[in-house]
Amino acid sequence: MTRPTRKDIPPIGEIDPGQFYRITMSPAIFHLGWQATKNKIKAGKLPRPFPQNEGSHITGWTGQQILDHRARMQALAEAEAAADAVRPKQPQPEALRGKVKKLKLKRPARRAKAGA
Repeated sequence: MTRPTRKDIPPIGEIDPGQFYRITMSPAIFHLGWQATKNKIKAGKLPRPFPQNEGSHITGWTGQQILDHRARMQALAEAEAAADAVRPKQPQPEALRGKVKKLKLKRPARRAKAGA
């Protein structure tokens, strides 16, 4: 059986903290593709999934892990927005303050045929 595409996975509504969400639902949960999800798990940027039962091949996250991850990402976005708001605006370089004349690109000239 092939892995379902992102279009085949229905969107997820509210995350229930006590529910188990399989790793196959990661495109709907994190809005990432399969390989990006694996890479972020290995890099530690997403919570590590765990098996559903002892000896099970089905892995996933609890709803609380997903909610905690989303809260961390929201706090990170707010911190970056606050840092951007405080950062002073950079002045435009003097060389670019005047009008810049646009140049139209031309095709190279064709070579004349030999012997004509």
